[in-house]
Amino acid sequence: MLEFLSRRLAATLVTLALATVVVFAVVEVLPGDPALVMLGTDARPDTLAALRAKYGFDQPLITRYLQWIGGLLTFNLGNSHAYGTSVAKLIGDRLVVTLPLGAMALSWATLVAIPLGVFAAWKHRRPGDWGVMGFTQIGISMPNFWFGIVLVLAFAVTWQWFPAGGFPGWQEPLKSVHALILPALSLSLGEIAILARVTRSAMLDTLREDYVRTARAKGAPERVVLFRHALRNALIPVTTVAGLIAGFLVAGAVIIESVFRLPGVGQLVYDSINNRDLVVIKNVVILFTILVLTVNLLVDLAYALLDPRPRVRA
Repeated sequence: MLEFLSRRLAATLVTLALATVVVFAVVEVLPGDPALVMLGTDARPDTLAALRAKYGFDQPLITRYLQWIGGLLTFNLGNSHAYGTSVAKLIGDRLVVTLPLGAMALSWATLVAIPLGVFAAWKHRRPGDWGVMGFTQIGISMPNFWFGIVLVLAFAVTWQWFPAGGFPGWQEPLKSVHALILPALSLSLGEIAILARVTRSAMLDTLREDYVRTARAKGAPERVVLFRHALRNALIPVTTVAGLIAGFLVAGAVIIESVFRLPGVGQLVYDSINNRDLVVIKNVVILFTILVLTVNLLVDLAYALLDPRPRVRA
């Protein structure tokens, strides 16, 4: 088990190192002057020179890269050009919105999708199965921002059960959770559809196994067969997909936070792109990469606990 974890951790660190190179190259090495991108083509030469000196754009590439990596390790990410404040503070202030939003969306996706998938497999090729598959097809094909707009029109404008947008702050926990319900629902729709389909497929494969037939032949109740014998083994591929879904949630948060006017990291990315604030964009992208890699590492650990074969092969 220790060797398995060591290999997964080493692979994660190598992936992260390559990601830093790619992000740095895209932002600062590709053709074009970063200072010119940030200030625009109408900027004066002395203003461009001052910005290059301020952010180190006039230094050698290797020096700039190593300084950025050193800043990442100490969480000294520099200052935002557009906001005029610390990037670390900007990100920290917004993570308290984005992380709960993502956790709520992932929790709902898991709690809704797995029972739906089990039910669809149990009712295979019957109306219950067709209903679930129809719902998942809609969920996969419908953009989450459009679903968010529909939820706002229905539950915020028409019935006024939820706020249409904004975030009151965690000084008022109940109001804050209330404000995140519609965004989390919007963010989780596509993930519910994907995870339900994966669960259904895994359950159908597991229900064909000999040990499931044996349990049924011995007279075990269908509830016991489904949840005690079949579901545990079916959760192995479901766990892997759930980890991948975390990456989709990170990408989806950029749009959903803009739709609901949430002051999260996704909204920060959107504003930074509009403001051409490359310093913020670079650090937020690598932060998202770290979050996704961490989740995938935890998924690998969960996978090894559910199925010992990968760690035995390692």
